[in-house]
Amino acid sequence: MAENFSHEIVIPTDPLFAWVHIFKDTTGPSTIAPHWHEGIELSYTIRGQIDEFKINGKKFQTQPGQILVVNTQEIHSVKSLSKASDLTLSIIYPFSEIRSLYPQLDDQLIDINHPEKFDSGQRVAYTELQGLLWQITELFQSDLAIKNIRITRLLVEVLELLLTHFTVPKKSAQLEAGRKEYAVTRLQQVTQYVNNHYMDEISLKDLAEYCGVSKEYLSRFFKKEMELTIDGYINLVRAQNAHKMLLGAPKTSLTDLALTNGFSGVRSLNRAFERIYGETASDFKRNLRKNGQIDQSAPKNS
Repeated sequence: MAENFSHEIVIPTDPLFAWVHIFKDTTGPSTIAPHWHEGIELSYTIRGQIDEFKINGKKFQTQPGQILVVNTQEIHSVKSLSKASDLTLSIIYPFSEIRSLYPQLDDQLIDINHPEKFDSGQRVAYTELQGLLWQITELFQSDLAIKNIRITRLLVEVLELLLTHFTVPKKSAQLEAGRKEYAVTRLQQVTQYVNNHYMDEISLKDLAEYCGVSKEYLSRFFKKEMELTIDGYINLVRAQNAHKMLLGAPKTSLTDLALTNGFSGVRSLNRAFERIYGETASDFKRNLRKNGQIDQSAPKNS
């Protein structure tokens, strides 16, 4: 699994059987580059909104109480302007474990992203899901000794409701979505290659050869499907990884940060950073220092 899905390997949140995360207390532009993974992802907006959550080419702007599900191997991305009061719960269920318990999932998709199409039974189930997801959010932030036992039970209940009320045959759902299987496969090839090689120099020629198509075709195809050039996507992945690296190791020099993440130098790093996060990497690091996240004795020209 690590080789096939190495651009995003989802590790369950110990000791739970699924990955659980709460997004909160962040401000400013937030970007997650287009990617895919084997797990089934659920996003629940509690407060605030997600400005653009794109799933297989379809754009959603979430509101409080809205649930989105990303099925296995669906390409998805996020762009949003976060506020400190925003609160979102994210869960990723490992596909292999769910399939072992429910083999029918090989031929089904979870279809919950269009509440306007629900029947009365689905509307009731949706309300139940909202309540369960809120309980998970509260428990996850608590110090209760048995919280992991309760969260595990709630995660199973959420999964049971999803599989009971919101599954549809895979082929009919894919036809309705309108994106052909070969297009999804090719996009997965591109995103996997870029996420595996963003630290190195990536040429359109190498990428096209990896996908078995011409440079011209790949460039047109990717722009049409993703509304983003391949160069733009590569810089997005590089900037996202540089951002993560700087948060984890804020004393890293900007030169090392740029070269480690595939940029030719600090100038190109700053350009990409400003385009995505609204400020250069230099300014971002300066703000980390002001906020006390970098020791004041760190070199000022780093």
